[in-house]
Amino acid sequence: MQRVERKGDSLVTEIQPVPYKGDLFESKGVLRYSHRPEYGFRLVVDIDQGIVDYYRSTIPWWVKYNRQMYGAHISVVRHEIPVNMEEWGKYEGEEVDFLYSNHVNEGEVYLWLNAFCTRLEDIRVGLGLPVSSMYTLPPDGFTKAFHITVSNKKGHS
Repeated sequence: MQRVERKGDSLVTEIQPVPYKGDLFESKGVLRYSHRPEYGFRLVVDIDQGIVDYYRSTIPWWVKYNRQMYGAHISVVRHEIPVNMEEWGKYEGEEVDFLYSNHVNEGEVYLWLNAFCTRLEDIRVGLGLPVSSMYTLPPDGFTKAFHITVSNKKGHS
């Protein structure tokens, strides 16, 4: 988002961050690459399960939900084929810092936290992928953000 304002005789352009709800917290995770014929290429950041467990505990009792299928993670590559295969696996085990919002977002199917990490954006670009994809964006469509699934409402209408 850009904001332009006049200061004296000149215009000043200020870049505003992508709007988000809640406060941002810092955490760390570890990059894990995998490739399986039935699933394809997958790159995730394994994160502290306590983050997801805590935010799941804040969901009101009347919201029916399921635990996420996998351990706590941020998806970086999913259902995509990297263009630059020489980069695949290059950062296995690397610890990365990321920010996450403490606001639990609720969509029709998923509950999630927004996560932000320029290192993950750089890794995607290095693999020849766009900065974001439909699987890395939070379900509400923010750009340049990743997400941490807290739970889903599949089977609960």
